[in-house]
Amino acid sequence: MAYRGVTGAAAAALLAALPAAAAAAADSTPAIQGAGPTDQDLTRLSLEELAMVEVTSVSRRPETLANAAAAIFVITRDDIRRSGATSLPEALRLAPNLNVQRVNSVDYAISARGFNGYEQSNKLLVLLDGRSLYTTLSSGVFWDARDVMLEDVERIEVISGPGGALYGSNAMNGVINIITRSAADTTGTLVSVGAGNEDATFAVRHGGRLGETGGWRAYVTGFTRDDSYRLTGGDATDAAGGLRGGARADWTAGVNRLTLQGDVFDNEVAVNEDFSGEETRVSGRNLLGRWTRPIGGGELQVQAYYDRFERTESAGVEDSDTWDLSAQHAFGRGRHQLVLGAGYRTVQSRFVAAPGAAAFLDPSERALSLTNIFAQDQIALTGALTLTLGVKFEDNSFSGQEFLPNIRLGWERPGGDLVWGAISRASRTPNRIERDLTLPGVLVGGDFQSETVTAYELGYRARPREQVSFSISAFYNVYDDLRTASFHPVTLFPISLTNFGEGETWGVEAWGSYDVTDRWRVGAGLSTLNKDFAVDPSGSDITGLASTGDDPEYQLLLKSQTRITDRLDLDLRLRAVDTLQPSGTASWVEADARLGWRLTEALELSLSGQNLLQDRRVETGDTARQRAFGRSVFVALRTSF
Repeated sequence: MAYRGVTGAAAAALLAALPAAAAAAADSTPAIQGAGPTDQDLTRLSLEELAMVEVTSVSRRPETLANAAAAIFVITRDDIRRSGATSLPEALRLAPNLNVQRVNSVDYAISARGFNGYEQSNKLLVLLDGRSLYTTLSSGVFWDARDVMLEDVERIEVISGPGGALYGSNAMNGVINIITRSAADTTGTLVSVGAGNEDATFAVRHGGRLGETGGWRAYVTGFTRDDSYRLTGGDATDAAGGLRGGARADWTAGVNRLTLQGDVFDNEVAVNEDFSGEETRVSGRNLLGRWTRPIGGGELQVQAYYDRFERTESAGVEDSDTWDLSAQHAFGRGRHQLVLGAGYRTVQSRFVAAPGAAAFLDPSERALSLTNIFAQDQIALTGALTLTLGVKFEDNSFSGQEFLPNIRLGWERPGGDLVWGAISRASRTPNRIERDLTLPGVLVGGDFQSETVTAYELGYRARPREQVSFSISAFYNVYDDLRTASFHPVTLFPISLTNFGEGETWGVEAWGSYDVTDRWRVGAGLSTLNKDFAVDPSGSDITGLASTGDDPEYQLLLKSQTRITDRLDLDLRLRAVDTLQPSGTASWVEADARLGWRLTEALELSLSGQNLLQDRRVETGDTARQRAFGRSVFVALRTSF
């Protein structure tokens, strides 16, 4: 079920407002001290430096990647640039612990550890600078509307495995945390333009200083995307295009650090299940503020955001308004590193079906709320052994109270290797479709409850040599109360959504890098997945457990990064994805390549090729939405000054 808003005047107003405010507040101090690397600082991090990169997603406080007791993969800013990706979903293909299925020109299904598919990928929480991109309509992410200026991304932290104890319901199989750069690190002007046989993009950003240590920036980006292909040949009439703009300011006031940022976007995409090419408008806006200060031997952070989303098409109109307020305090006490927090979110969700539509949501409008408190304690049992205990309590409008515990144990072996294990419980709360979708006489909104998982994980991360690093983890997940559709036991009809699904998944995720020389790095990633699902004997399911997804038993990623000369880079990537089960969609192998030439320190020209091995390939088993994708070539020019 797909539904696609802000005028150009509103975008222009936002772009103009923050720079003007910043200019008024800025003084005549020298250039910003402590600013991060410029956009054209292309120095590749060593494997040792990568291991020491600070991540925040595992513990909700800074810790080095080498010490993070979880299956976490970090996509760096340089990785994104060298990939040639033109959208956020394409950049996420770099994570070996994610399965990315492109559905059509702009829609994607993305999951970790199974349950993938356009209608099924509902167990992955995605955050953008602390703002949840999850939709209460279907529990997924509308990737056609959720994008970001890739040049502004600092890193993407991808955790496979439950994150319920810190992030709550819907962080069931993983968390994607997208972190953008501080405005203080993006002063000056950046211009990026690119075009190819499938895509065209542009991005313009300008920023300046704000006080001695702060900064501001404003940006505008746009894209057009050509049609994908029908399986029988010919265009699938799903071309798309859109504009996005926004601004951010970061500054200090004494010991306080403050951030204010916002975005607006307006996209036109196509509803094309029937190849009609009917235009759909997807638009929205958001505003986020964050206040951080040292207190009580630690750091207090308070964050609030507002998010407006609108989608208009002939099948109906959807819109939602989300208000979120959260606070957390991270501090140390002796051997204990504690994080305490709480939050409240309210969503005003509305979906009005077109007149005469057979199916609709009843009621058409709902006010949903989510309240939570959480606590986590990392206890240094010895100098090498750390025990993490965490729990989150949530109360939501649909399923009531949720209890989400987590226990982790990390052992740092001599030499810095990390062995870790975890047991977690997570859940996914019902969405509006599962509770309110109505087709009179056939389907009624029911009493669908939360799906749950108990996850067992074991991992090992090491750098056995200066030139080699790797991470490997194994998981075993037990699922209960999965979504099913059942006949009424007495009258047959109407059908209702129920919780009779259960089962297990298990697999291995591994990735690593090897510096062949100081100019050549190779890497590999492998993920495997086995599934065993069934219907509880006390119930039934007429869908054949369609909610459990369509997944490959393995996927393999290989990459090579070469600095041919001081100004010439060559990047090669190979992806092999096994046959999707249960649909039987054929396996595929594809290659991407990018050649980047730095004409000067401030000017880079690149040529990228994607899907170079096959004329056409299909990535999804959804028969109503299957589209084919062919080779593409993209030329981009980026300059900063």
